[in-house]
Amino acid sequence: MTSNFIFDASPQNFNELVISNSIRGPVMVNYWSSNAGPCIKLWPTLESLVNEFCGRFLLVNVNADKYKSFAQNELGIVSVPTLQIFYQQQVVDVIHGAESETSIRNLLLRHLPRSSDSLIIESLKIYNDDKPQQAIEELRKLQKTDPENPRIATSIIKLMFRASYFEEMEQYIQSQSAAIKNSEETIALLTHSMLQRAAAQVKDIDELNQQIAADTKNLDLLYQRVAMDALNNHLHDALNQLLIMLKIDNTYKDNLPAKTMVLLLNTLGTDSKEAKNYRVKMIDALSEVQ
Repeated sequence: MTSNFIFDASPQNFNELVISNSIRGPVMVNYWSSNAGPCIKLWPTLESLVNEFCGRFLLVNVNADKYKSFAQNELGIVSVPTLQIFYQQQVVDVIHGAESETSIRNLLLRHLPRSSDSLIIESLKIYNDDKPQQAIEELRKLQKTDPENPRIATSIIKLMFRASYFEEMEQYIQSQSAAIKNSEETIALLTHSMLQRAAAQVKDIDELNQQIAADTKNLDLLYQRVAMDALNNHLHDALNQLLIMLKIDNTYKDNLPAKTMVLLLNTLGTDSKEAKNYRVKMIDALSEVQ
């Protein structure tokens, strides 16, 4: 492919081509293999879309054969073709397999800049003027006029979280599309919210410990203990408690123990030896309840 908007990435320039450029606009990463027929079939479709949108997104190709270790171990790519959309330094959408041109175009349209984006910025200014409820209401109205812009819903969720409207935020998330509900950012904010709400229920820590001692498998009480430990930066205590919860019932409140572990482990850093050890323990705990 030859175009000003198509690039080939390596482990050395991936951050520059993908992560840095995603701050300015969407970047589609195409993980491909010369040995996979669907990848070859996909190329003309991608080139056509690049020409159609003429710079509104960048296409970055990663040879998953040449950079196999990087693709699998660093980026989590297990099959080709895989298409990822990066925006604001995060993966915001994924397609596995050679989808139709229409499907890929619709994927792009969800993330390309829209006229409503400027109105999102205006609502954020209202929030910064210490008018959170007004800002959220303006965004709700905007969402009705442009329901296809996922950044409106994401902005509403963020503002609700920042304003500590936790219960309202959780209810709002449940009414959104699967793409919004299952995004990493939404899951992280929802988990933070659950921790905050659980901690708020604790009136006396000694009384909570006594209640847990009398009812060791009460997951509501155990999660309150996790919340108190996590918010007081006692991460090891919180993680150990979560391992216990996983073994009791890993499905509690839509897999909340595992989601909370992932959230807390991310605070330790992906390269942290402690985090790696706890991830192994989490996998072992989950396998015990299969």
